[in-house]
Amino acid sequence: MFAIFPPYLFLFLSLIAFSLPALAQIKGRVIDLATNLPLPQVSVQHKQKQTATDNNGIFIITAVNEGDTLRLSHVGYETLYWRVPAATGNFTFAMQATYTLLNEVLIAGMEAEAPLLRVPAAVAALSLRDLQRDNNLIIAPALNRIPGVLMQSGTLNTNKLIIRGIGSRSLFSTNKIRAYFNEIPLTTGDGETTIEDIDLSAVERVEVIKGPSSSIYGAGLGGTLLLSASRSAFKQSQAGTEYLIGSFGLQRMVSHVQSGNERANIRLVHSYQQADGFRENNAYFRNLLSVHGQFYAGENTTVSLLANSIAVKAYIPSSIDEATFRNNPRAAAANWLALRGYEAYQKTLAGTSVEHRFGRRWELTGSLFMQQRNNDEPRPFNFLRESAQATGGRGKLQYKTDNSKRLIFKALLGTELYSEFYKWQTYRNASGRQGAIISDNEEQRRYLNLFTQAEVIWKERTTLVAGLNFNQTNYTYTDLFRSGNRDLSGSRNFGAVFSPRLALNYACADKQAVFLSVSHGFSPPTLAETLTPNGQINPDIRPETGMNYEIGWRGQRQNLQYDLSVYAMDIRNLLVARRTGDDAFVGVNAGRTLHAGAEAALQYVLLKNRRQQPVLQAFANYTYSPYRFVNFKDLDADYSGNPLTGVPRHVLATGLDLQTDVGLYASLNLQAVGAMPMRDDNTLQSDAYRILNSRVGYRHTFLGHLAMHLYGGCLNLTDERYASMILVNATGNPPRYYYPGAPRNFFGGLSVSWVW
Repeated sequence: MFAIFPPYLFLFLSLIAFSLPALAQIKGRVIDLATNLPLPQVSVQHKQKQTATDNNGIFIITAVNEGDTLRLSHVGYETLYWRVPAATGNFTFAMQATYTLLNEVLIAGMEAEAPLLRVPAAVAALSLRDLQRDNNLIIAPALNRIPGVLMQSGTLNTNKLIIRGIGSRSLFSTNKIRAYFNEIPLTTGDGETTIEDIDLSAVERVEVIKGPSSSIYGAGLGGTLLLSASRSAFKQSQAGTEYLIGSFGLQRMVSHVQSGNERANIRLVHSYQQADGFRENNAYFRNLLSVHGQFYAGENTTVSLLANSIAVKAYIPSSIDEATFRNNPRAAAANWLALRGYEAYQKTLAGTSVEHRFGRRWELTGSLFMQQRNNDEPRPFNFLRESAQATGGRGKLQYKTDNSKRLIFKALLGTELYSEFYKWQTYRNASGRQGAIISDNEEQRRYLNLFTQAEVIWKERTTLVAGLNFNQTNYTYTDLFRSGNRDLSGSRNFGAVFSPRLALNYACADKQAVFLSVSHGFSPPTLAETLTPNGQINPDIRPETGMNYEIGWRGQRQNLQYDLSVYAMDIRNLLVARRTGDDAFVGVNAGRTLHAGAEAALQYVLLKNRRQQPVLQAFANYTYSPYRFVNFKDLDADYSGNPLTGVPRHVLATGLDLQTDVGLYASLNLQAVGAMPMRDDNTLQSDAYRILNSRVGYRHTFLGHLAMHLYGGCLNLTDERYASMILVNATGNPPRYYYPGAPRNFFGGLSVSWVW
């Protein structure tokens, strides 16, 4: 180093630095650490002088010297103390929320950049505290506490997310619901989403947009999940490790290094997890490495980097029939157990984005991303080998008028491009090893989203939003295993889909608001649905489309906060995956469904501390879903008028949270799920069930540097026997509908970090 920069140069530069005059002015931008949104009305105090940030989070304070201290404070956020450095320039300050109340949550999705009370959409946000009410293994319990959302979890690697009934007919995975991790799509080119691959140790916040309410994320019919990567606290560095053990051979080890200041925020996480599982052939192993960085080039430019790599080997117990479910739920399906079937895959997700503000009116954001996936899966009926590579990018240009007392206008224009090359081969299964080839296929999947949105805010009370999404999706399928003159290759272009959205929000009082929205959504067919039983491109399949009509009321009365909504979603061209064999499906547009329902989220503060922050809170979230088939004919059967398959009519999530100033916390929560039809003819219903979970913990920092977190808990306290996932319209003799849920199980963990 000194060969390049000799010692006398350092001495010379030091003398210059000490001779510089005192700083005359500091200009800064204050943002919310979890959302990156600007924070208005932050108090900035310097000695006897005080100013506040404007609506863009900007402040200017004059007559400051090196070594002076600025104090930044805002209700609901940790107070920041910042020592003025020798270097001049513009600085970015990230403030961390101390607690989250229902209507004070800042919403970043749909470019709302506003508290929930000002957002004209059905949206919910999960904070870090919400994600840590359970054992931190999977996101399903946290999502299941949101009204309108149900995530069924067969195993750690077999999950199905349902939002307002959309996705209930999926067999083994999530589709028709989009998800993004720091603006990088987790959804494949044919609409399948695997959110369980993102370790919760790398996630700080989740926003859930219910229904087709967001034109800027592709107008997904079921909704959109936005996951945000964890970040370091401001002006803090930390290195630590966490170890968790639990029932059924569960072990989890997490190590992290992180640092954050006014110039950058970087976090590196490694996680290893293994479990035997409570069922036969249920072992699970996962390695994950995640790095996330944000770099602030002054107040106008932010550069973000994200890389996530995961390796999983998960044995598959599969679903079981009713007699086995009742008498021996620990059993695996006999054919999967005999083979010791599993899936072993590696996934890599990486992306970078740049956000630049041109003055206070214009903002340009661009991002590039890539994904890679490889999977081997020996199955009773064949050996599957697949790989996929995807690339794409997003870009958006936003305009916002200067803030005034009466009218604010915001507009954006953007695009998202996605291209995925998917290859898969099937082989004969030779005792768990790859045998002779049966099929060899590849498919190129592409889509283009163009979106625009305009927002008008009148007197900070009335918000009107209009948006439009244009989508173009096409698949090109190539049959590489041609038998004689038989070539199944072909292409499918689904044509242009326009999805408009119109929404209105009115804050009728300081702490109350009503909203109305009308929005259109669509879902393209999956790979299985685009092919006929003999493997050819299905020329008749069309995307599902739907219109959603909704009205909501949010507000606060003293210690009670509420978020209520009623909606009706009319789904046409209902996609049905009709099973024709062990690994063969065909998609058909079978009819029309009506998803009309009601949701309620209530939160009540029972006890506050001296700073008026909640100590003891109760919550109750309820979903009423009387969805039904309006017109549904499948072959010769007519199911019109029947309740929708795979959706319970009633779901209740309720609980208590305790958070004390001394670091002790506790939570107790109950999920009650009603019975649901398992067949389209409604001849078979699942059992209703109630799951009670608990967790207690203690956090403390010793000597200002050693942070300790000790916790433990019990899931399924009452040892309820229930089906955690249902395979609708199962076939076979006897048909296998059930994925049994885990019985009573315990966990405990210790986290130790050095903070400086």
